[in-house]
Formats: sequence, C-alpha cells, structure tokens
Amino acid sequence: MRGASPGALVAGRTHVYVANATNDTISVIDSSTGALLKEIALSVPGLEHLRGVLPFGMALSTDERRLYVACAGLNAVAVINVARGEPLGFIPTGWFPSMVALSADGRTLLVISAKGLGSGPNGGAGFVDPDRGASPGDVMQGTLQIVAVPDASALTIQTRQVLDNTLVERHDAPVLPSIRHVVFIVKENRTFDQVYGQRTGVEGDSTLADLGVGLSLRSKDGQRSIDRVDVSPNHHALANQFAISDNFYCDADQSNTGHRWVVGVYPNECVETNATSRIEARLFSSAPGRRYVNGSSATVLPEDYNEAGALWEHLTRHGVSFFNFGFGTEMPGSLERQMFKETGIRMTVSLPLPKPLFDRTSRVFPTFNMAIPDQYRADVFDQEMRDRWESGKEAFPSLVTMVLPQDHLTDEHPDAGYPFRESCMADNDLALGRVMQRLSRSRWWPEMLVIVTEDDPQGGRDHVDAHRSVLLLAGPNVRKGYVSNRLTSFGSLMKLIFALLELPPLNQFDAAASLPDDMFTTVPDLTPYGAIAPDP
Repeated sequence: MRGASPGALVAGRTHVYVANATNDTISVIDSSTGALLKEIALSVPGLEHLRGVLPFGMALSTDERRLYVACAGLNAVAVINVARGEPLGFIPTGWFPSMVALSADGRTLLVISAKGLGSGPNGGAGFVDPDRGASPGDVMQGTLQIVAVPDASALTIQTRQVLDNTLVERHDAPVLPSIRHVVFIVKENRTFDQVYGQRTGVEGDSTLADLGVGLSLRSKDGQRSIDRVDVSPNHHALANQFAISDNFYCDADQSNTGHRWVVGVYPNECVETNATSRIEARLFSSAPGRRYVNGSSATVLPEDYNEAGALWEHLTRHGVSFFNFGFGTEMPGSLERQMFKETGIRMTVSLPLPKPLFDRTSRVFPTFNMAIPDQYRADVFDQEMRDRWESGKEAFPSLVTMVLPQDHLTDEHPDAGYPFRESCMADNDLALGRVMQRLSRSRWWPEMLVIVTEDDPQGGRDHVDAHRSVLLLAGPNVRKGYVSNRLTSFGSLMKLIFALLELPPLNQFDAAASLPDDMFTTVPDLTPYGAIAPDP
C-alpha cells in the first residue's frame, strides 16, 4: 500500500517520498528495496481526523533533513523533519500551491500557487476582458512566491498565520431552528449579478443582470424581440419571501469541479490538473489511462473519490435517509437526447455508481440534459411526491437532492418552445417556483429548509468576483426578505446540512467553513409559496 492518488515524487539518496493527495500523507520508501518505511501524516491541528490538506509538489533539501510539501488544500507549504517523520510547521502561500522548489544554496523557497490570489471581478464598470478570457478560470492568475527558508522562530509565526487563515473559532453557539427535512437544489452556472444584480439592498450591478426582470430580449438573428420581460420572476419572488446571500462564492471555476463540491467532495490534484483539458470522450483512444475528468450533475469518478467518500456515504454511515433526483448520474461518455426522458441519459461507458446513491435515486427523473425541459423534471418530482411519500409508502427523507439544470442556457430553439436563449432561464425559473409551491403545501413544510444554489458561476459576469453566485434559503424558519452578507461557500452549505441533520463534518472544508445561521428567524412563518407563471 503506497497511498491513494499519488501526485508527486521526490527521490533522495536512500529514500523516495510520495505525496498521497487522498490520504494527506507522505509515503517514505526505501529506494533499494521498495519497502514502505513510514507514512507521514499532514493535518490541521484540531482537524486531525479530517482530510483536505491535499499534498502535491515537493522539494527535498540538499542535506535531506527537510522536506517541503505544497499543501494545495491548505494554502500552505508544510516543512517536515525527515528524521522524525513529522511536520515542523507551515508557510502561508497563495490559493492552491502546487509546486515548490529550493534554490541551489538551500536558503530560498520558490512556491507556485496555481490559483494565486483568486479571480476578482469579471464584469462591471471599468472591467476590460483580458486576452486570455473572462471566465472564472481565465481571470484566475497563479502566483510565484520567493520566500526565505524560515528559521524556527519565523516558522512558528508563519504556522500561526496558516492556522488563523484556515480556521476561526466562533465564540457564540450557532442558533439553528428545528429542521427535520432539507431539500438541496443545484442549478447551473449563474453569477449573483446575473440573477439578483438589480435588487435593492444588495451589492449588485444592474448592468450585468441579463437574467433578471424588466429586460429587453433579442434573438440571435434579430428577427424576434420582446421588451420589459421578467425572465426570473420566481427567483425574485422567492428572494422577497425568504433569504438570499450576496456574499456566497462557488469554490469552483467550472462544472467538473463544481459538481464535486456540491456533494461534499473537494476536487483532488487529478481533477484540478486536468480540469481545463479538452472535454471530449475518446472511447477508442490508444492513450493509456483516462484524462476525462468532467463530471456533471454532481458526478464523482472513482479515481478522485475522497477518503471519507461523498455526501452519500456520509449520510449512510450515520443512518440518515435521503432520496436523489438527478445528482451524480451523468457519467462521462453519456448520450443525452430528448427521447431519453427516464434518467435523461444512456451510457456508453460502464462506470460504477456509489451503492447508496444507486439505491436511493429516482429511476425516472432526468439528470443534466438540455434537451429535456425543467417543466418535465417538475412533473416527475410531483409524481414521485405522490407515489412515494404522500401515499405513505415511504417516509419522507431527511435530505432530498435535486438538479434543475436549464439555467445552464443553450442556443435558442424556437421550434422546441425556446425562442430566446433566456427562455431556458424562464423554464428553470418556473420549475423552481413549481417545486417550491409543491413543497410549501406539503405536510412536511413546517420542519423543512430548501437550499438553492448553482454548481459554478462560469456562465456569467459579476462585478465583485467571478466566483460569486446564487444562494437562496427558503422555509418557514428563514428570515423574510433578508440579505446575508456573511462570507459563505460550498463548505458552508455542507456544514449547514450536516448541522441540521446532526452529522459530524465530512472533511476539512466543511469543518472550517462559516455557517449562514444569520439567515434564520425564531418566529416561523408557514405561508406557502405560489409559483409565478412566465411572461407570455
């Protein structure tokens, strides 16, 4: 056993060191015999039992007494005492450090962080598209740090900084309502400004709200037009009745990473390295291995599964019931046609589905497939509600997961009922409204929370940050018309779900995330939601 997901190797005179990204360990191997001598564990103090450090690139000092490890998930370089086989401390870096090297004299470290300082805005006043593009991944800039190798005193200070950057302890106990049922809905690729940038009381830019309300639309050929149309009336009505955040950020640049985050799986070094490679399934390629890491609809592939698994395993381990509509089933190489109404796809490659997910997934609800309207998904959900739970055949689960992907947008198809590109958003908006109406009129509504978000923000522009996206919380215990300014991420959503369902953390990211408990009220309002029909 040499560890899972080995991502880097460095060889000394007698020992070979291998970074195992899945296990957060460094394997020390005898270079003569190949025998495994020890495993050096990397962890965050206080979170030792959780994974997420993601050791990647390494450098060995000339005297082979120190090993420097780029910890991509910790935004730090670990300094390891080779003789004792333990970390001495950490050096702070930019976002996702991936490579580290030592100068010839051993006094200076060179650290490359693949995501550097992040993205910043990709739209709004004064923003000019860089030549490389304006999507979240394009506007990210890596950094090169030139750092003096710290002595013991400096390393102590730097380690404290890394720990402070990673985990801030709350001094007040979070106050959460009694919620027994969580519905988690994931949509596709929108930024905050695109949907909510026009609203008052938010940090928004109305010039970027191309999927908002009161808009003028034109078809690609200029032959069709409509003025003062509300593209997303339900999103705005839901924001009026419940709560949104204007400080929520997707950890992902695009779908292949975002769809892992939304099931509690942090993308490993394999996924991040290949995330921007050509997204194409070549079934008969002579190339060894598989570089096709794209996974949509919350799909995770076998080679990048985290050590503790995904959301599904976490729920099953702790005996928490769930049911899934469309998450995790759109494997690479699938065929997506309108005729494939049941499940939404047909598979060309046999890839395993986690058994807990296989057992508790709808056999009729379509996963991501832009040829199938979200109205059909809302219809299927309605039927499953009647057949499974309202009939009394099954108990309503603690967690329901659902994909509503039509806001991904695609080319206009007038013959199919989509005269504008924005018609896809109108379809998605109505489906969300219908699902909310259905849930809010169910007998489980008094103890329910609905979480609505996007898998990534790559389809739009935002004047605050290219990663800022949509987060809506809805339910009787949610503050009416509230806008949260608390910094939140995908880890925050997992943390919220786990806290409400009385589960421990799954990994380092949800354990260290902030909790959006400011969005709740102590005075429940059971008023149901009424879906708004689209502008004809």
